[in-house]
Amino acid sequence: MDNLEFAAIESRGAPTPDEFAQLRLAAKPVIFRGLVTDWPAVKRGKIGAAELFDYLRLMDSGKMQNTLLAAPELAGRLNYNADYSGQNYSEQAETVGVALDRLLTYENNSSAPAAFIQSLPLNDYMPEFARAHPMTLPPAETPPRAWIGNQTTVQTHFDVSENMACVVAGRRRFTLFAPDQLPNLYIGPLESAPGRTPVSTVDLDNPDFEAHPHFRRALDNGYQAGLDAGDAIYIPMGWFHHVRALSPVNMLVNYWWSAPGAQLKQPWAALLHAVMAFRNLPDADRQVWQGLFSHFAFLDNGEPMSHLPQDRRGFLGGVPDMHRGSQIYEILAALGPEIGLDPPPRK
Repeated sequence: MDNLEFAAIESRGAPTPDEFAQLRLAAKPVIFRGLVTDWPAVKRGKIGAAELFDYLRLMDSGKMQNTLLAAPELAGRLNYNADYSGQNYSEQAETVGVALDRLLTYENNSSAPAAFIQSLPLNDYMPEFARAHPMTLPPAETPPRAWIGNQTTVQTHFDVSENMACVVAGRRRFTLFAPDQLPNLYIGPLESAPGRTPVSTVDLDNPDFEAHPHFRRALDNGYQAGLDAGDAIYIPMGWFHHVRALSPVNMLVNYWWSAPGAQLKQPWAALLHAVMAFRNLPDADRQVWQGLFSHFAFLDNGEPMSHLPQDRRGFLGGVPDMHRGSQIYEILAALGPEIGLDPPPRK
């Protein structure tokens, strides 16, 4: 829907780490023009795909990875299949070097299949990349991941991490929706979703407003921007993003990180546990539990145990790190009998 008028994403030059820390507090996306222009890979990509790929092959560890392949008639749209039972692409196990060779043969072929290296952990597959391409804005030691392909489109989705995405080669168009647009985006099944992350079932290019009437509200509140090689975009946790690669060959490197403080690394497990525990309860019961979660887990009313001394607030006032293991044990002990398992042994 190229004729839509989306709101512009804030755009500025490269920030200092302190400036970036302040920008993050607003929890809104920001574009940093020219942030990684000096990266060696960006400079080679501006010469051409062959020059860039020759450089990347020098760092290839030779490990096998899975290249995503989609039929030409899909026009690069990587998504669910027609009945949402899986994805509309296949996976080919091959080295990075072989995948790059494939992309070069597809570069000037408009009828070629879509080919996409997705979320490649560069520390494993190109160990020298991070050293040669420093990034100081995310927390230290945040690992880089690469996304390399032809003209592919990643469907509207969100991540449970903050994201810094840097365009290395080609041009990309980002369309973003704030977290409050979740009800208007018609999320598909998580277990068969591309990338196993919440993905919208609405085609941004040709939305079916009869099937998805509230998507008009999302479009009215969307943001969009084009990024060139050397540009980067910060996407806060929970912001939906649709990413289209516009050039015959494209490369992006991103960094995911989570805010400090979480005592469990798999928040989806907590959500799915809650779905099983509360979804089918009567309305009145669900409202009671919603109030409990809002009060004790999400702190909607401030510190819920502030009326007690710090050392008498118990776990409803926050689980101390020293008791994290014992609380995980209690969770496993509660869930195990549901499927006939004995409690795990305490360490």
